[in-house]
Amino acid sequence: MKGFGEANDFTGKTAIPFCTSASSGLDESGELLEELAGSGEWEEGAQFPSNVSGEDIRA
Repeated sequence: MKGFGEANDFTGKTAIPFCTSASSGLDESGELLEELAGSGEWEEGAQFPSNVSGEDIRA
């Protein structure tokens, strides 16, 4: 994820971090990605269960 944050230009983009997991959440991962990226608008992320449907994610 570090390489992803550093290698991409998020200028003019909105990023919403998310993960699928049965137990581990995002913790401070979204904040760390925002710092690494240095640009873009970063919204609060979300954790979804591993069996989440696309419909639930879009909601």
